[in-house]
Amino acid sequence: MSPFIGLLGSMDCEEFHHKYIELVHHFDTEGEPVVILEYWSVSQELALQLKNREEAVTMDFYGKPVWGRTTSGQAIKMDSVIRDIYKERYLNS
Repeated sequence: MSPFIGLLGSMDCEEFHHKYIELVHHFDTEGEPVVILEYWSVSQELALQLKNREEAVTMDFYGKPVWGRTTSGQAIKMDSVIRDIYKERYLNS
């Protein structure tokens, strides 16, 4: 989804920026801007888990939940947020 969302985000489209602001301008817990490097369509369940951890997520990007990933160049399973969700869900049951 990265090329598609990147293209839409680069267009001067106020409606896109307003509706999907969390995928265009995301901030960390200290209020610092975070650069989103990749966009991934995810399940609703994973989107909720990511949103609860203050990740850049929209629940309805043209009908699909989308996660704005702030890392790149490594397997998603190596992202600390994904590892934390896995541990909480499967190892602490």
